[in-house]
Amino acid sequence: MIAEIKFKNFFSIRSQQVLSFEPTADSFKKEEYCIEVKEGVSLLKIATIYGANASGKTNILMALSFLRDLMIEIPKDKTEEISFSPFMLDNDSRKERTEMSMSFYLQGERYNLSVELDNERIYSEKLEFYPSTQPAELYSRKYNKESDISDVKFGNKLGVGKKGQLAITGNTINNCTVLAAFGKSNVESSRLNVVYDFFAKGIKDVLHPQVSLTSFAKKHLDDDKDGSLKKFLIDFLKASDFNICDVELKEKDVVITPEMEKLIQVSPIPEEAKKQMFQKGKITNTELLFSHTTDNGEFVLPEEVESRGTIRFMGIAVLLKQLLLDKKIISIDEMETSLHYELLSYFIKVYLANSNCPSQLILTTHDINLLDEDFIRKDTIWFTDKNSSGETILTRLSSLGLHKNLSPYNAYKQGKLVKLPFLGSIYLKDDKLCEEQ
Repeated sequence: MIAEIKFKNFFSIRSQQVLSFEPTADSFKKEEYCIEVKEGVSLLKIATIYGANASGKTNILMALSFLRDLMIEIPKDKTEEISFSPFMLDNDSRKERTEMSMSFYLQGERYNLSVELDNERIYSEKLEFYPSTQPAELYSRKYNKESDISDVKFGNKLGVGKKGQLAITGNTINNCTVLAAFGKSNVESSRLNVVYDFFAKGIKDVLHPQVSLTSFAKKHLDDDKDGSLKKFLIDFLKASDFNICDVELKEKDVVITPEMEKLIQVSPIPEEAKKQMFQKGKITNTELLFSHTTDNGEFVLPEEVESRGTIRFMGIAVLLKQLLLDKKIISIDEMETSLHYELLSYFIKVYLANSNCPSQLILTTHDINLLDEDFIRKDTIWFTDKNSSGETILTRLSSLGLHKNLSPYNAYKQGKLVKLPFLGSIYLKDDKLCEEQ
């Protein structure tokens, strides 16, 4: 689980911003909101980020996603640029380095990871863990300008022999992290396996509002051999007041027409797969079918006539099952997209009440109704705002000194927590708008 993430000079983030999952001393609903990761150490399961459009909410999620990719992806060669943008609204930041760090807990031990980079190379990288109250270094790297290579040093608690260390060093080119190089190297098992798996399998891609969840739901239902996911989805949809009593996947063969063949030829599909399609002369598609129970009986509807909200809610229900059963960190941008507020609230309540494994949910939303709920902890609410320099500032609700009897919802509406967008007059200064034709 993540304890704390720090970002500096990344997209709209200029000065260092911190997103923390370390709870305050507030005891309110601690059992529901926190998971013990080590004796005496508990972390929050959820962070909810509010902010106006273009205030940088999504960039917080993208920074975590970028760090994950940086730790596991291998560049094609040493000339490939590291793809991201530093802060661009002043003349200095675009020339300065980006800094990122994360503290996290795995198997009851704390790890610290830090990295400093620009688009061309990684200048420093360090990974340490805490076998006791003092940290022990697993590895560190520094860029050597004279030799134009990275000097990598390994700690004596790493558990990788000299041959393995040489293999990792050889794969650590200037635009590749040591951890990603480890993932490519044939070396013995060590603590790095646990850390690498955390980034590769534990941190999921950001779910953006425009992403369709139809294919996502189909894939997981197709892999659901024991039917446990299907049962979970149906129960969850029923409890959410949908009148859906069953969900099925149905395969349907579509004959390849000459027009379809032309599209397939230019599509980014492996050549072998194209060859098999043309040999069969058809494509097998899967379709979701929803059974609805009404006063008039039971009716089966295809996915194309279901609402976007139904499809999206079923998709995030798949994510909910992962949060409840697996050690996942899931980020959802604009969680409320196509969902009624009560469904958003219900999803969060179900997650908090039933999650007993070290998973975490990071979400952004514009729906301020959550701020008026009596089940919300103040240390799980964050706000993004932009200052006069155009940089994103991330602030925790619990740090704002709000009186316990004052509603965060009312304080937000009154502009006491962050600056609200100034929308100006509703009347447009254009005399030609009403001219007769």
